[in-house]
Amino acid sequence: MGRVFEDIDRLDVEGHVRRWSSPDADKAEGEVSEWMAAAEMFASRICDAAERLPGERWPEVASAWSSLLTAAERATGSQRAEWLVRDLWLRSRLLGALGPQPGAELLERDPVLDRALDAMPMTQAEAAALGPAWRDLDKERVLELRLIKRLLAPARRIGYLLVEHPRRAEFLAWEAVLPSLP
Repeated sequence: MGRVFEDIDRLDVEGHVRRWSSPDADKAEGEVSEWMAAAEMFASRICDAAERLPGERWPEVASAWSSLLTAAERATGSQRAEWLVRDLWLRSRLLGALGPQPGAELLERDPVLDRALDAMPMTQAEAAALGPAWRDLDKERVLELRLIKRLLAPARRIGYLLVEHPRRAEFLAWEAVLPSLP
């Protein structure tokens, strides 16, 4: 199934949509680096074409993007939430460039914050207690604390769009913890 990665750098948005919408994409195997390259190329193509992409194309693009990330996670594991973080970054980049657009899944503001908060590896109270002493923690705990920053970074980028988000208070509470994290 390595063929799904062939000429990945030469595909435009439509080529990526076709590639990652095919039934074979779900069965693809590959190294983590191949999946990361594929995700990076597709995300780049989406961003490059975003302003020219007709509204009716967004559902197919979103579906193909989701298929790529799902296949990558199936083939390689979560990679410390790598695929989720890539999704959040793409969404925040698109929202920053185009603003929210109802009906276009990748251009909805709420999932960026909701999915980040839902994926937190610990409670805010735990992070606040562990953060200042992170140098004394084992590697796994330090990586969990770093994941918190990685999860929140895309939402922080579009914070101005989240002013009326129902979970804004929770977001602000997490932001207050960030300075003490590694």
